[in-house]
Amino acid sequence: MSPLLHNAIESIQIGLEDSESKDDGRLRSAVRNLYAGILLLFKEKLREMSPEDSNEVLIKAKIKPVIGSKNEVVFVGYGKRTVDFNQLRERFESLNIRVNWKRVEKVSETRNEVEHYFSQVSEAVIRSALSDTFIVIRDFIVDHLDDDPRTLLGQNAWEHMLSVSEVVEKERLECRDKIRQITWPTDALESAIEELRCLKCGSDLLQPTDVSAEPDLQCRSCGAVERFARYSERSIIERYGWNDHLRIKDGGEPAIIQCPFCGENTYLVDENECAICGEACPTKCEWCGEPIPPSELSDEAICAYCQYKLEKDD
Repeated sequence: MSPLLHNAIESIQIGLEDSESKDDGRLRSAVRNLYAGILLLFKEKLREMSPEDSNEVLIKAKIKPVIGSKNEVVFVGYGKRTVDFNQLRERFESLNIRVNWKRVEKVSETRNEVEHYFSQVSEAVIRSALSDTFIVIRDFIVDHLDDDPRTLLGQNAWEHMLSVSEVVEKERLECRDKIRQITWPTDALESAIEELRCLKCGSDLLQPTDVSAEPDLQCRSCGAVERFARYSERSIIERYGWNDHLRIKDGGEPAIIQCPFCGENTYLVDENECAICGEACPTKCEWCGEPIPPSELSDEAICAYCQYKLEKDD
């Protein structure tokens, strides 16, 4: 067993022990150690895939080209610093290593919240994050390390992981099933609601209170209720907002704009559809035949330039 894998297992085992406690400090330690264990497992996979005599190139933050033994150019790692979260994700994607990044990101967010705002993070959020770590750990050991989690982590640790994750997952599945029983205006809205978290406690265990077209959502952890008018727009912004930020930052068009029909900030540019009202804007100008930019989309099939010319001629 490599030192890296040994450290990963040790970190996970310590995290599992801490997760059984009701003490705030130990719960915070559990999130920290389990998240660290996940990253170490990921790095172990990259270490295994690194070519011989490359100084474990795939886990090193810095890579440099050198002349190999056969006078060919090869890449080796240098320095002591290893890849960070974003570099891990980039290398996994380029190497076609499939991971449920949504779960990992949720754990990462909770870990950061716990580190900086622990008093504001509810136990329900922490328990949910712990369940996510268990599932990520189990899947990665089986799918990418080709090992048995029970053998690798130990019987006691494995039984604890099963008992916690199965309960939380059962709750999640029940909530998801109830969400999918609703006839939502669009598929995009349904997908966004499935990823939504409670505004009050941060739990992802949300379910509709009835089967109407615009039901309230109730949190199964704290009981808080949120109206459709509020959570529908919030879910879209939280689901697609990160993409919107990146696109605008890189000089591109926004991913979300205000809907010309219903006025909500829920019009998805790529899907050319409002996630709430389901209306779609014309995307080609009938006057010049050119595509209409996202910032000019409306209920009319005309771009801003042609509109300007028409008004000027009048």
